[in-house]
Amino acid sequence: MINSVHISDSTVFGSSWADPALRPLFAEQNRVRGWLEIMTVLADVQAEFALIPEQAAIEIKAAYESITIDEAFLNEVGEGFLKTNHSLMGLINAVKNQCGAIGGEWLCYGASVQDITDTHTVCTLLKVLIHFLEQLTAIQQILIDLARQHKHTVMCGRTHAQPGLPITFGFKAATWLDELERHRQRLTELKPRLSVGQLSGGVGSLSSFGPQALALQKTFMQRLGLETPAVSWTSSRDRYAEWLNVLAMITSTGDRIGQEIVNLQRPEIGELSEGFVSGAVGSITMPQKRNPEISEHLGTLSRVVRYHAAHMAENLVHSHERDGRSWKGEWLIIPDATLTAGKSLALLLTLLMNLQVDKNRMLANIKATNGLVHAEAVMLRLALTLGKQSAHQLVYELSLPTQTEGLDFKQAVLGHPKISAILTRKEIDSLFDLEQSTGMCANMVDQVISRCQSL
Repeated sequence: MINSVHISDSTVFGSSWADPALRPLFAEQNRVRGWLEIMTVLADVQAEFALIPEQAAIEIKAAYESITIDEAFLNEVGEGFLKTNHSLMGLINAVKNQCGAIGGEWLCYGASVQDITDTHTVCTLLKVLIHFLEQLTAIQQILIDLARQHKHTVMCGRTHAQPGLPITFGFKAATWLDELERHRQRLTELKPRLSVGQLSGGVGSLSSFGPQALALQKTFMQRLGLETPAVSWTSSRDRYAEWLNVLAMITSTGDRIGQEIVNLQRPEIGELSEGFVSGAVGSITMPQKRNPEISEHLGTLSRVVRYHAAHMAENLVHSHERDGRSWKGEWLIIPDATLTAGKSLALLLTLLMNLQVDKNRMLANIKATNGLVHAEAVMLRLALTLGKQSAHQLVYELSLPTQTEGLDFKQAVLGHPKISAILTRKEIDSLFDLEQSTGMCANMVDQVISRCQSL
């Protein structure tokens, strides 16, 4: 957009900040159309319950079907908002101008702004939820393939950014897969709580809908494919808070994966890397650079979503039965966080589809530790004779020359008389066998894959 202000609407940069597949759901034109549809359904149901004249419902529906939501119409709605300073009055007046003599008088009879906007937001997020589940499933399938393919690909496990013990890359991928599976379950589990519409009137009591209010409310929800609330939730915003917090968790997992790739793509490690596309530029000053752009951007996007989730937590604090300071902020943060999360999932899918795994470099980095990745195995075996604390002290002292002078740790173990008196050469060789050093990594890979494929 030529006059765009928000980065997600930028002609140049917008594609990096919002999922194009989701953008139409939050576009102003579709949002207004959605509000009108809800207002039309409400009028139809109210006419069935004889709350408004049947002719009014007919005229409102005719107006809805005849209105073209173009720039001129949106400008009319906007001008109405400026005149009234009310969120929905501009739209009501614009529709009233298109209705017959009766219909315009009965628009949104007894309904509040939140009745319309909350119901529309829920309908929109349910569509997004389906898309996100599809994205997660696609990402999980790639991770299943990676975990299975590299179930026995040995690499260095690191703690505090330092070499620790051998693991397999399949095991690392399985931790990502398992985490995303929990997020998939969270999305599935929140759906019933999110699938609840809003129709409660001015203060939530349904007093404006007469003695058949509860039946009318239920019918209205059924027409829209939504569940009926047990009580008004105009001041209870936990449904949206849960949505944003789950999105924050999902994008943070993407950030975790991206950060791992950023670290492991560093030339001094070089175990993983993003797929390189010819023509991609890493720097305008350093032409040799190949930056992990996607992995980094996953971190940027996740921060945006986490900040919005924190904002939504603030909105849980609500005064009385309606508080504009809280719920109006949702108009900004829910679309932005949702579109950003959608982009994060799309990028994560692209990243994993093209991920480069260097098995030889993983093995070389293991060897570069000069055997120190086997120190725990030596300690635990010696502990059977010496006790754990004494064995720890012995191996600690034995490892120092390896770290400071670059000596081979296995040779130090073989040459130590106290150890030679306890362990045979064959036993020591087995402690330094990479194939025996990854514990239950392969078994856990199988467990995670089996669990994900059975759900």
